Amino acid sequence: MSKKGTGKLFSLREAENLMGRRYHVLRRFGPMLPQDEGKIVNLKHTPSGYLLLFAARQRSDASRYKSTSISPREMLCLREIEVAEPVDLLISCGEEFWHTPEDLIREINVMGFSHRLPSNFDARRVRRGASRVFLGHQKAIMQIGKGTIEGLLAYLQGVKDPLVTRVLQRPFIHPPSRFLELPSPLRERVLRKFHISFEYGIFGYVYASAATYYLKANQSELPAQAAQRGYIGVRAKRIKEKAVIDDGEIIRKPGKDGEVA
Repeated sequence: MSKKGTGKLFSLREAENLMGRRYHVLRRFGPMLPQDEGKIVNLKHTPSGYLLLFAARQRSDASRYKSTSISPREMLCLREIEVAEPVDLLISCGEEFWHTPEDLIREINVMGFSHRLPSNFDARRVRRGASRVFLGHQKAIMQIGKGTIEGLLAYLQGVKDPLVTRVLQRPFIHPPSRFLELPSPLRERVLRKFHISFEYGIFGYVYASAATYYLKANQSELPAQAAQRGYIGVRAKRIKEKAVIDDGEIIRKPGKDGEVA
């Protein structure tokens, strides 16, 4: 049985750790029945913390799913299934590095995706081409409190500014990022006028290729403890690179030195 359940809601770190795990239902809660089997598939932000979304197949129709939000209290109704199949991950992408989800999407298109893992992370169930890394961001979900998206776009099309026109015409994989990339002070004015707010959410995923351990200068091989946890040893090479250019715009400034593997 899960040991979670001491708090009313999950912290973001707890939610990341539980994402993608599979469980048997021990006793009924919501639409879930004993012996149902499912997994954590998403999370929901609230002012007090995070709820997790648990999904399981319908017994009457295996092609359909039922789902419910769960708190640490409902986790007591679940027992984790220890299986050898690939595990999915959830990575929260900090706003201090990527102002919008689209910033990260552009970077992935140019350089791929990599992210630091906790030092105690067990990577043995990370499988190349099977494990998914879900990407979360504090401004992934946009809510319009006054008006509609059509009215918002019509308002912006009436603004005679070449920078605004460029933002409107540029393709976005994550549409809400378009409004975060409007030039200031127009951006602030638009957010107030349409009562626009943003919240944490998952905006996409990539497939994992490997969990790597960067060898230090004095290490000739991967430490045994890291090898046992499923890591692959690589040696990093430092290159001097001032910026990454995409479509004529600087999208990332790694500083004096950028580290690549």
